[in-house]
Amino acid sequence: MARSAILILLVLALGILVGRITAPGTAAGPAQGTPRGPSTPGLTPNPAFPAQGRPGGFAARGAPGSGQPLPVQLALVEAGTLEATRQVGGTVVPAVQANVPAQVGGAVVRVLKNPGDTVAQGEAVVQLDTQALQLALANARAALRAAEINLATQTRTTLEARSRLEAQVRSAQAALQAAQQNYQATQRVKALGGASDTELAQAQAALAQAQANLEAAQSALADNLRAEQETLAALRVAVEQARNQVAQAELNLQNATLRAPFAGSLLAVSATPGAYLAPGATAFVLAQGLRVQFGVPPEEVHLLPVGSEVRFTLGAQTYLLKVEQNPGGTASGGLVLLLARPPEGVHLPLNTVGLVSYTVALARGPLIPVNALQSDGSQLFVYQVEEGVARRQAVQVLAQAGDRVAVAGLAAGTQVVVNPPPGLLDGTPVVGAASPSPQTREGSSAPPRRPGSRPQPGGR
Repeated sequence: MARSAILILLVLALGILVGRITAPGTAAGPAQGTPRGPSTPGLTPNPAFPAQGRPGGFAARGAPGSGQPLPVQLALVEAGTLEATRQVGGTVVPAVQANVPAQVGGAVVRVLKNPGDTVAQGEAVVQLDTQALQLALANARAALRAAEINLATQTRTTLEARSRLEAQVRSAQAALQAAQQNYQATQRVKALGGASDTELAQAQAALAQAQANLEAAQSALADNLRAEQETLAALRVAVEQARNQVAQAELNLQNATLRAPFAGSLLAVSATPGAYLAPGATAFVLAQGLRVQFGVPPEEVHLLPVGSEVRFTLGAQTYLLKVEQNPGGTASGGLVLLLARPPEGVHLPLNTVGLVSYTVALARGPLIPVNALQSDGSQLFVYQVEEGVARRQAVQVLAQAGDRVAVAGLAAGTQVVVNPPPGLLDGTPVVGAASPSPQTREGSSAPPRRPGSRPQPGGR
């Protein structure tokens, strides 16, 4: 009996000793670092956040089920405009280009300017032979002189005939008046018995003859007036036509010297000394001013209205240009061709190719880093932190540019988890730090960019 009591006391003492050796606070249950609850589908493990329970991970603190917040990177959601920089090829072209043709044909006597030369408005470039043109001008002037002489002669003849015919009309009118008076007097004498029937008949015949003479004189005068209106008018037209032929011959002689219609530089000279230059054939090509031509997709044309600024990089130099022409139509290749004007005093080599850069606004809304987005295969979502707890929030992507996205479904001023670590679930307590700028490389001296701030040109 005493031996059994001693054995029981020894066993109890051994149990107490073993209990003291065991570390206090160690509870039976699942091993630390093992997530509780179902896994989150669609999440991609991020090497920046090692798996829970692994060396270097969050086994010591912050593991799900441990009761400690999970460390995460946070980014501030800011409302703004998401912008992107586009870069397309641009070619230096003339603002105005004209193929100057020959107005008259002739042999080329001299070429006064060469391609690349600068010319003033009205300056001679090509000279044609003028011998045939001078002869044509002399003939036109002679024809004009003949037409003027013919008109003058006919005018003088018509006026002289009119004076004679007007005198004949006046004489016939006087004779008619006298015949009428004689006939009336004879009638009165006959009534008194002093004149015979024969005398009365003679007076009546004289009256009829005087009437006929007046009508003939008036008809001749009317023919003369009609001749002035018709014949002389036709001769005046002939004189006007002759004058026009002289003016045309003089103009042809002037056009034998081909001049620059405006100030500019010669791109090409087609005329060759000794060769015949036909009317309408291009003699030289003249350009004025410089523009940069580039093409943009049709959906971005409205983003570059007239007056908007673009940058043109040629070699190591960058110029600020302004859009001058925006037709709004689709050109060949599916692009719309635009023209941009360089600043005054800037001279760019023609036909050189550079790089045109322009900024477009893609969307306006809440802006977040692209690596805050997650997908479960059916929808996009982010983890939004509310009072230290991660909450899953569905979002819709409006646009993306580089490492930034504009979304719908978030409010500005909230925080989202960037690069969510494995094991992060809806409702997990978290503790976070501001996410470093994706534009700042490790070891770089550039300061981190505040989440949602606008990147500098070239960093979008």
